[in-house]
Amino acid sequence: MWTRKAALMLTSGISLILIGMMISNFQLMIAGLTFISFLAINGWVSGHSDLEITRTINGTETTMANVYKGDDVIVELTISNNSYRRTQQLEVFDNVPHEMKMRQGINQMRMNLGPGQSARIKYRVRCPLRGHYTLGPVSVRYRNVFNLFANESKVQDRTDITVFPQVREIEEALLRSDVPKMYTGATTLKTPGPGMEFYSLREYLPGDAFRSINWKAFARTGELMVNEKTRDAVTDVFIILDTRDVSRIGTVLKNPLEMGTIAAASISNYFIRRRDSVALVTYGERMDYLSPETGDNQGYKVLSNLAAVRAKGSMPLQAVTNAMSSRMSRGSPVFIISSLEGDGTTLPAIRNLAARGHEVIVLSPSSIDLERLISRIPRMSYEVLKLERQNRLTAISGYGAKVIDWMPDVELSQALLQVRTV
Repeated sequence: MWTRKAALMLTSGISLILIGMMISNFQLMIAGLTFISFLAINGWVSGHSDLEITRTINGTETTMANVYKGDDVIVELTISNNSYRRTQQLEVFDNVPHEMKMRQGINQMRMNLGPGQSARIKYRVRCPLRGHYTLGPVSVRYRNVFNLFANESKVQDRTDITVFPQVREIEEALLRSDVPKMYTGATTLKTPGPGMEFYSLREYLPGDAFRSINWKAFARTGELMVNEKTRDAVTDVFIILDTRDVSRIGTVLKNPLEMGTIAAASISNYFIRRRDSVALVTYGERMDYLSPETGDNQGYKVLSNLAAVRAKGSMPLQAVTNAMSSRMSRGSPVFIISSLEGDGTTLPAIRNLAARGHEVIVLSPSSIDLERLISRIPRMSYEVLKLERQNRLTAISGYGAKVIDWMPDVELSQALLQVRTV
């Protein structure tokens, strides 16, 4: 690619040749030919060296990294010249998503590397928004010695960054509130199956593990006997998150969807640590279902799904509960995280869940107060809207659901203590 300097030199050379021909001045013609020859030689010798670019995230060379919302990421690029000649003038720019904010350093540098030399670009970015992002590719621009020609290219060195929603510590709040007292994690059932506690003895059958043989009983009876254990069971906890378009009310960082993802991540983390089985359902444009499982792998799946949700669609809650009715074990607790706005099926959906024996906990971010963060609502209109919301929450609690009115300035742990029942 020609630079402005090269274009000016070419124009000047052609002009001098034409003027020299017009006035029969060989000196001007020679000067013009000199300019053009100089450009031709520079274009012939221009080129760049063999570069190697590697990227590390927080000191680790990887193609993917996971962080939490609000965390900082330290990025370091190493540019090495693996050839036997200089790179000439080199500009390196690392493409950073606009959602990430530069906190320290800069993501570009000019350099001129000799054979075998290397340089480092180090900077720190903050991830204020959850989601899936990509660092890279790396844009490289070469300029020759006289800055007449430039060559741009991209190095496809990409790093995928997944920004999880924040996980708040809510253990103390849940232990003190009425919400989880009936759910004690793994419990022992009086039926045989995989577990830890002794249940009974029975005769050995082909296929039984040798480690389950009770050798003391064999010494007494002369027959192979095996130990049976009492089966351990866990509670299935269902978390239903509203991701409809109405959940975008508020600011980018403070809206029902962002508050809901934090709540879903924190509640799932709490129950997974108690060895409960957690399922996640999100509904908006469509319904996405993550089947109930336990363990750290399930926690990672929940966080990954929450990182990807976007506010769109208008699916009603009753359509979700009807589709999930056959998948929910009877009596399992159900957390519904929704602003409850713009959905006339909320009451019958919660009524049906309560009728099937589920204990329903509704955590509702106040969209009215969130809207006040971005627009001015007249006081009289605000009072009317607030009264309508309170009536709606009271009607829901009348069906036996535990209702939590979550204000924007209240921490999640404090909100979980404010359970409304009738």
